[in-house]
Amino acid sequence: MELIRFKTSVRRKLYLIYALNVADWLCTVILLRSGDFYEANPLMRSVIHSVPLGFAVKCILPAVIITVIIRMLAELGCKETRLIDRVISFAVAFYTLLCADHIVNFMILFFS
Repeated sequence: MELIRFKTSVRRKLYLIYALNVADWLCTVILLRSGDFYEANPLMRSVIHSVPLGFAVKCILPAVIITVIIRMLAELGCKETRLIDRVISFAVAFYTLLCADHIVNFMILFFS
């Protein structure tokens, strides 16, 4: 029972990470188009200015990776699933803070 609960938690968090990742991409594109902001991630600087490439890197590739992780999750035991749950919880916290930063940047953009 505990294993099923952990696996369900991991799947939900993976879906949340995906949604936050897409939100990050959309917000970044909007903020960059304002001309007042720049891409802070050096790996994404060359990708973010091309909408099709950005879509592939920020939407399609993560969907494929998450699908693979979910399929692999079926093979894992309780101990491994618990560890993955903790790592994914860290990623959720990171993307939540990143989206909060975007909200602050939108407030700066629209109210200054």
